[in-house]
Amino acid sequence: MGATLWVLCLLTFPAQLLAAAQWPEPYSWQGNLISDLGVTGCGIYDAGTRVERYICSPAHLLANGATVANGLLLAAGAVLLWSSWPRPRTGKVAMAFLALGGLLVAVVGVLPWDVEPDGHNAAALAQAVVQWAGMLILAVTLRGSTAGRWAGALTMACVVLSAVGFVLFVGAVGGGPSAPLGLGLTERLAFDTLTVWGAALGLMVLAMPGALRGGSGPFHGKPQLAAR
Repeated sequence: MGATLWVLCLLTFPAQLLAAAQWPEPYSWQGNLISDLGVTGCGIYDAGTRVERYICSPAHLLANGATVANGLLLAAGAVLLWSSWPRPRTGKVAMAFLALGGLLVAVVGVLPWDVEPDGHNAAALAQAVVQWAGMLILAVTLRGSTAGRWAGALTMACVVLSAVGFVLFVGAVGGGPSAPLGLGLTERLAFDTLTVWGAALGLMVLAMPGALRGGSGPFHGKPQLAAR
């Protein structure tokens, strides 16, 4: 069930597509931010960046609701997967970080950018840092079997990709060298990678249900011989 909830986080993307389709002028996937879809008013904004852009999102409730749902699904999935990893202690620590990261995602949706910009931005930044920490701990937890090493490698790759996207996004916000890549694409590389990772790992767990059995699943390495 926890893995299924992580996979369902992907529903945030069709919700964003539907919200973007409602804009009276085209939403720019390169020039507009993810949070622009949840802005409650219409106008020209810069919101702390050096790039002014038009924002008018009639379906902002859909976009913000999808963000809240995304965060709650991540958090609930982490709670349900609390004891499902080969190294219980570090696995629980990783799930605690990921559950907190999910709650922070929900806060991002509750606080639209134009209504509470400081709270919105702080929650988004904290979510990235907290989720990176949880993913790195989980990558260490998954070592010890072939399937676990693959899952750990996927996790590490997504952390690196997300962190690179975040650095490029910060550069784009300041009008630096990465500005030609656009605010939207760099932000999505930073944050959407985290959503896709959760769904991908959820699919791996669903494809190998033995991983959820305390010590004999494909993420757990070789089983120990029972004492006579």
